[in-house]
Amino acid sequence: MNRARQAILRVGFYALTVAVAVLPAHADPLPAGFVRLADIAPSIRQDIRYAGAGNFLHRKVKGYDAPVCILTLQAAQALAGVQQAIAAQGLTLVVFDCYRPARAVADMGEWTRQGGPPDPQWYPRVRRGDLIAKGYVGELSTHSRGSTVDVAIARADGPSVAKP
Repeated sequence: MNRARQAILRVGFYALTVAVAVLPAHADPLPAGFVRLADIAPSIRQDIRYAGAGNFLHRKVKGYDAPVCILTLQAAQALAGVQQAIAAQGLTLVVFDCYRPARAVADMGEWTRQGGPPDPQWYPRVRRGDLIAKGYVGELSTHSRGSTVDVAIARADGPSVAKP
């Protein structure tokens, strides 16, 4: 490689390094091997309920700062394959929960320990304090590994699902 080309490449690399260093903090880099599902399969609908109040806690769950599905690359690619297969039938995937931060799992556990009566919408036959013992809420979650997803299938031209 000639010297001029090497110099241009060095300047380009330096400019790229500087640009990355000054990216805004809200760029939220993901851990290695994780992706935003929308970057891999933008046609999959996302209805991340724990980022708002439409869930069994009736409030945003700690750790869900945005209604965004984050997964391992392998899991996102698998969903993209399913999405491609069902799209020809006029269907789409809808994801409700993807990667779940450990602080969210802890928040759910703490919430159940506060006790309370059954909730007619979400757990009509179980007292809040019994949700972990009966297996409705986990003290640990496979969602925290980034390859577990809560998913449904809906008509591509219709509503996702009934809202709570």
